[in-house]
Amino acid sequence: MTTLKGTNTPSEGGKLIEKVIRNLQERSVKSLEIAKETILSRTVECGKINEAFRHYVYNWYDYIHPGLVSIACEAVGGDPEKAVPMQVVMLLLSAAFDLHDDVIDESKTKYGKPTVFGKFGKDIALLVGDAFLMKALVLLHELERQFPTEKMNMIWNIISSRFFELGDAEALEISLKGNVNVSPEKCLRVLEKKASTFEAHMQVGAIIGDGDTEGIELLGNYGRTLGVLMGIREDFIDIFEPEELQNRMKNECLPLPILYAFKDSQARESILTVLSSRRINEEDAEKIVDLVFEAKEVKKFEKKLRSWAEKALEDISHLRKNNIEPHMENLIKGTIEDI
Repeated sequence: MTTLKGTNTPSEGGKLIEKVIRNLQERSVKSLEIAKETILSRTVECGKINEAFRHYVYNWYDYIHPGLVSIACEAVGGDPEKAVPMQVVMLLLSAAFDLHDDVIDESKTKYGKPTVFGKFGKDIALLVGDAFLMKALVLLHELERQFPTEKMNMIWNIISSRFFELGDAEALEISLKGNVNVSPEKCLRVLEKKASTFEAHMQVGAIIGDGDTEGIELLGNYGRTLGVLMGIREDFIDIFEPEELQNRMKNECLPLPILYAFKDSQARESILTVLSSRRINEEDAEKIVDLVFEAKEVKKFEKKLRSWAEKALEDISHLRKNNIEPHMENLIKGTIEDI
């Protein structure tokens, strides 16, 4: 089920983000098919679990995470084909956290389709997430035969530390649930910690590609910034979606742009009046969108996004020059082009 909002599948048109996603798709198709086959090849006695496996797999279009592993591998001069087994591992890990996250956030739908939690309930969703996690760890262990011990130790350390940080971010977010008085800076900190997995994907890809210490670090920094920008992009998109706004008001932090708009007391009062409705409709969402984009603090925040993007581009300018650099530039620029 995992994709990034606004980057599910490319539609016709010339937007930069659509071109970027097409490139990520090309880099991810093989590993995603292997990951799907890996899950569907296993059956258990509980029919509901098997049905939940199929439901997730048939709606699984995560081209972002495996695409980043491939890009990082090539960025340091490696062969992207050698990254495919690791792409599969990272796909399964990301899916496991995605399944568990839906339970925490009580997300019953994503991209117009029911989540495993929404269709089968909490218990099944947790068990399916556990299955994905265990399969990922088993495959990662099997990869130890293919890579030197030093390299695998680095990979294990990166995965354990970065995904642990993701768990910490989720725990912090739980403590902020339903708090309309939380500062945007606190929620931004949560997003920064969640972006740790993007850093992990880039660093792991760089290690697979035999990158040096500097290259691994630069790509990790790039990945962290990209993850933050993509998280913010999703927050902007959520403002336009009434159902998502309703769920976030109840079960998550409000989108960052709304929290920045709250710094204007008049805008805050108007937005909260709309959000307090029993059911938020399209017209309500449009009112919120207008109020958010008119807020001065939101305009300032948009300028910050561009400065972060420039920093990420500066990081990759120090890498060995090759054909992958324009794709990395487009990925950053495409992520913020509509904001």
